[in-house]
Amino acid sequence: MTTTLQIADDPTLWVPAGPVDLSQLTRGTVQVTIKAPIFGTLLISSRAASIALYDPGDSGPVPSDGISLVASLYVPTGADAAVNLNTYLLPPGTDLGELTNEIAALMTEGKRQTITLGSGTARGTIILNGATLPFVVLAPVHT
Repeated sequence: MTTTLQIADDPTLWVPAGPVDLSQLTRGTVQVTIKAPIFGTLLISSRAASIALYDPGDSGPVPSDGISLVASLYVPTGADAAVNLNTYLLPPGTDLGELTNEIAALMTEGKRQTITLGSGTARGTIILNGATLPFVVLAPVHT
């Protein structure tokens, strides 16, 4: 049996690496280590419209452990994370611990923040609105 999380209207089923205590959401943003479909840190905002924590039983395949070769940021949209449409590469050397703390704070406080994306010729910026952002995933580099 594998417990999964589904947040707001994002169709992705997130697989936690260990037990999850969602009662922590009364105190702000919660960090959950996930192992699939992306390995990383899932930050769940207490502002998320809905959070389902359940065991799907034998209703389908369990995704394999996903790893990232480049540090990345996943933000929710209507597409599943497996499609990779909402996964953005972060610049080399990004301190994911610091970025995790910054995003958790903006989610808790309902503020906006810009995040630099990519490197070289493939660069950009994403603006995160902590007041409406239900969750993000920060995936570390795996070598």
